[in-house]
Amino acid sequence: MAWKCPTCGEVNHSDSMLRCTCGYELDDSVIESTKVTLCPGCLEHNYVDQDSCKKCGLNLKLYRSNPYFDMSSLYEPNSGMTRPSRELPLEFNGSAREYFRIWIVNLCLTLLTAGIFSAWAKVRKKRYFYSHTMLDGTPFQYLGRPLPILKGRVIAATAFSAYYVSSHFFTEVLPYILLAGAVLAPWVIIRSAAFNARYSSFRNMTFRFDGKYLDGLKATCAWVLIPVLLVGIFFKWSGTNAVMAAAFGIFGLLFPWWIRRLKSFIIGHTSYGSKKGEFFATSGQFFKVYLSAGLIFIPVGIITVIMGSTIFSFLKDSQISLLVTAVPGYAGYVLAYAYIKSHGNNLVWNHMRLGRLRFNSTLLARGMAKLYLTNALAIIASLGLMTPWAVMRTLKYRADNLHVLLEGDLSDFHGTETSAVQAAGAELGDFFDLDLSL
Repeated sequence: MAWKCPTCGEVNHSDSMLRCTCGYELDDSVIESTKVTLCPGCLEHNYVDQDSCKKCGLNLKLYRSNPYFDMSSLYEPNSGMTRPSRELPLEFNGSAREYFRIWIVNLCLTLLTAGIFSAWAKVRKKRYFYSHTMLDGTPFQYLGRPLPILKGRVIAATAFSAYYVSSHFFTEVLPYILLAGAVLAPWVIIRSAAFNARYSSFRNMTFRFDGKYLDGLKATCAWVLIPVLLVGIFFKWSGTNAVMAAAFGIFGLLFPWWIRRLKSFIIGHTSYGSKKGEFFATSGQFFKVYLSAGLIFIPVGIITVIMGSTIFSFLKDSQISLLVTAVPGYAGYVLAYAYIKSHGNNLVWNHMRLGRLRFNSTLLARGMAKLYLTNALAIIASLGLMTPWAVMRTLKYRADNLHVLLEGDLSDFHGTETSAVQAAGAELGDFFDLDLSL
């Protein structure tokens, strides 16, 4: 039990600490009157004999009698105190049947136009996703336009062509192409985040991203990508497999730290209604997620190798051995991937704030693994026609497991002026499969 010094007001967290830092010595006669506990509503210290919290007005007497009371009913009427967070209902109400019509038209027209219609397809798809995502009864809006996206995709295709040519025909210049890509990576990330924020709207207010190139360079390239690439160039990367393995090993070890810096950079520079995002997760928490996923996959990998070797020694057929071992190998990959996606998502959402908004993500690894497995089986069995169904149930599962908590009122968010953002960075991010989502 903690006690509060009657002289300086400092809270001491141990009964054995009977002397405060100010010099006051706790006397037996006043021990009971100085004991304090935390209010479950606002985490303010209150004396144990107080009937209600002095900060938020929670009726502590009733709460102590039954901690399972609905806390929203325990606040003193007309206390003038701020109440704790209320949950804003988040719902995704998209329909697989409706989305199938959008998906099949997008697919056919994209194929018929050699990919040109893909920009319009992206807008149609995102508008459907956004309009069927409801927060407190209000849908989101996607305001992106096809032509800027198409221009961005042309630039993305050009960049990918340069990478493909250098990796297949001019391998000696590949490290320098990758180095140039590492230098451009912050620009891609910033443009992608800025474009997606600028054209995402809620309650007639758009989001905003104000990250700068040098900050992005420091968060992405300066600490991971550039050192790895320089090592590769110094040892003639393209001809030394051991050095390539070492470079990728270094990147793999630093990847959780890099992901944490990237998430912190994006969230910290994203704002809505003049309220900036804040991110509190540590690198150690990210390392724990990826290490746990590795510990899930390693035993499965060992079992897969043993099974493959045993089957091959009896049957002497490498194809059958490969097919048999592919099943546990894929299962291990799905479990590890589901663990990373669920716990990684929970880590990010549960350690960020946006003004008075905070979030609670409750994704489960086994739920995600079951979702991925059933989606994959349905898509394979239907030759791809069940893709819209798989997409809808995935989005619904994620929305059902994300809780949005508001301290105050949504009217506290005020709009700010934003300018148009070029789409090239966003399309480069999509083209090279950069995961910039929260």
